[in-house]
Amino acid sequence: MPESESPTAILPDFCTGARVLRVLLVCEAVAIVLALGGSMSGDLWRRLFLLSVYLQWIGVCSAAALCLIRRYAQGRDTRIVVVLSYISLLLVTLAVTEIVFAAGRFTGFGLLIEHSGQGAFVLRSMGVCAVVAALGLRYFWLRASWAAHAEAELRARLEALQARIEPHFLFNTLNSVAALITYRPAEAETALEDLATLLRARLNAESPAAIRLTDEMRLIDAYVRIEKLRLGDRLAMDVDLSPAAREARLPSLCLQPLVENAIGHGVARLPDGGTVRVRAWMEAGALFAEVRNPVAASTGRVPGHRQALSNIRRRLALVYDGQARLDFTHDDTWFTVRLVLPQQEREDALK
Repeated sequence: MPESESPTAILPDFCTGARVLRVLLVCEAVAIVLALGGSMSGDLWRRLFLLSVYLQWIGVCSAAALCLIRRYAQGRDTRIVVVLSYISLLLVTLAVTEIVFAAGRFTGFGLLIEHSGQGAFVLRSMGVCAVVAALGLRYFWLRASWAAHAEAELRARLEALQARIEPHFLFNTLNSVAALITYRPAEAETALEDLATLLRARLNAESPAAIRLTDEMRLIDAYVRIEKLRLGDRLAMDVDLSPAAREARLPSLCLQPLVENAIGHGVARLPDGGTVRVRAWMEAGALFAEVRNPVAASTGRVPGHRQALSNIRRRLALVYDGQARLDFTHDDTWFTVRLVLPQQEREDALK
């Protein structure tokens, strides 16, 4: 059993109505099995009704006990929490069984007891509870383990794809800085600060995290300033972001690689350079972001563009579970990439 699982991950939230309803359905299924497998001397439907009431009572009390355990389990050892949950389920069953046995002489629950003594009735009920509780807690543990491993795998795959989108301009930047140090030291210092900003974002332990588009644009601005050292007036930017889009969230370093490719595979290949256009707006609860760059008619297919788009598309598929889109169009003069990122509470996958 894995050591890394947290108690709150092991135990589902039994404080919610939907979870309690599932518990009641399981109890009802057990009641049906016991009614069909019990003695046929009594009325089947009456026996099923009494078993249902008895087991539903146990189910509600057990859900309440697990709700309290989960609420106060934060920071506790996982194995202790599981053992405590198991013992609590047995104690709840014991208490309800004793109450039913005591009331059986005065109510219809005597049909469940039949000719059994108190010890036999209690042991039979406790045995059923022991098996069902063990299977249930084991299922919760395996489910939490699978979820933890799936999350770890997702994180590793995201970081692997993140690493594959590393920029290829590091040496060019250092060469440009070296050339500027003697003649324009202030610009060289600014370039090093911009480079440090980009590298810090790439190596951030929390990456890929959800950030605002405004924060992503700061990384883009730093990258553009670095590229301007090499391209000068050949590179121009045209940015148009709606106020709502500026506050929208997206995976860190999701839009910057698109601008990077627009410059490296578009503007930089044109003798006279060109303008990279970045637009973003909100529509139907989603962030739309568009990056356009001019291309030379004779350039044809640009392999670098396609590889970068493939990497980003796979990264978005992992984060947004297939709900995001990345499309591109091109003609003889323009290459356009459009991102569509849903904003309905996808931050759990991005954190």
